[in-house]
Amino acid sequence: MATPRKKRFSGSNLTAAGMVVAAGAIAWFSLGDKAADLPIVGDSEAVTLPGVTLPTEEEAQVFASVSNGGLPTRIVVPAAEVDEAVVEVGVVVRDGEAVWETAWHAAGHHMDSALPGQPGNMVISGHVSVASRQNLAVFKHLDRVAEGDTIEVYSGHDLYRYTVSRVLVVEPDAVNLMKSSAGSTVTLITCTKDLKHRLVVIGTLSEVVAATGDA
Repeated sequence: MATPRKKRFSGSNLTAAGMVVAAGAIAWFSLGDKAADLPIVGDSEAVTLPGVTLPTEEEAQVFASVSNGGLPTRIVVPAAEVDEAVVEVGVVVRDGEAVWETAWHAAGHHMDSALPGQPGNMVISGHVSVASRQNLAVFKHLDRVAEGDTIEVYSGHDLYRYTVSRVLVVEPDAVNLMKSSAGSTVTLITCTKDLKHRLVVIGTLSEVVAATGDA
């Protein structure tokens, strides 16, 4: 196997089409106390961490060379002690309603969302607490993540590194956070301690480390 070569790319203006299809809220379990200190925002609102200035859609960073975008296979979030496999999840029907499923033994990549390195919003969800030891609480420490921390998503041996720009607590129906974006972003979703809200961590693509060839 070739030695990975690190490549950095500068931003450019590129508009990417695509909307993430989301349905219903996903049921997860408890979360740490830190999430309780974050403000709650509605479906049409957004908040940022102190000192963070978000780019406008026209200024959103997009990498000059767009990845072919293989499926995500692994996620690493050092600040949250996350190093787990990623599997595909989609919409299922429960009690006559369409809802997003969640993976019980891994983090779940919403199959209608962007792929690693591609323009758009890659959505990954996971449990924060589980009743059975046969299942896995992949995001049990997600509340430890802060602005500037790193989220690493692998597609095979290729690495896509994202920098956290926002940490939010939102209503369960705030599905606007799952929509596509002009830049390359990742959105991690789990549940708050009281099960009434969602903890959301958003990162922007900052680096690509390609195992073979150009990213």
